[in-house]
Amino acid sequence: ESLPINGLDGSYSEVYGFEKEGREYAIIGSTNGTHIIDINEAGNINEIDFIQGAWSGAGVTHRDYHIFENLLYAVCDQGESTLQIIDLSNLPESLDLVYDSDELFSRSHNIFIDTATAKLYACASTSTAMDIYSLADPTNPVLIHSYNDVGHVHDAYVRNDTAYLNCGNDGFRIVDFHYLDLPGSISPIELASLTSYPDAGYNHSGWLSDDGNIYAMQDENHGYDVKILDV
Repeated sequence: ESLPINGLDGSYSEVYGFEKEGREYAIIGSTNGTHIIDINEAGNINEIDFIQGAWSGAGVTHRDYHIFENLLYAVCDQGESTLQIIDLSNLPESLDLVYDSDELFSRSHNIFIDTATAKLYACASTSTAMDIYSLADPTNPVLIHSYNDVGHVHDAYVRNDTAYLNCGNDGFRIVDFHYLDLPGSISPIELASLTSYPDAGYNHSGWLSDDGNIYAMQDENHGYDVKILDV
């Protein structure tokens, strides 16, 4: 009850799951920061730690998370925020904030980490449609490419350097980024796009099936149907 209520009439904006040594944790973003909640025992749900956001209060409506190698990457899309990296390897006893800086960017709407290639995709970053960072050194991200071929990337799903991009009013794109690892700074290759389709609105987010054949996506418009794509 002590959490500020934001302009969307709520306190929370994101939830992410994590499992370590058979124990399950919920990672929940709020107007104040990041809450780590032990959900392993149904009758004993409790918050075991909290990380204060660099920017907090009623103005916060979006936080986002992704995990790579026991590290939690946290972003916020409001105010003078930061990229935070939190070491979860000592849960449930403790956690450590190992990186907290706006040197790379201050705001991002969503992030996705391609764990197979150790790259972080920061969507709708401070001044670009999407930035891509190498996580070869996981606590020292390095910018390797800024993608601005569309006006906006709201969300992404990436597997083995192939990115499925939900681009808001610019529709849907599939882009091959594996060329970034080759010499000569070869540009990414757009493999496909879909800008006109039934119930097209603000292309919000999606998810790729395990076999890589089906992509499910949704537009952020009331009453619009879910779209199922054969990719």
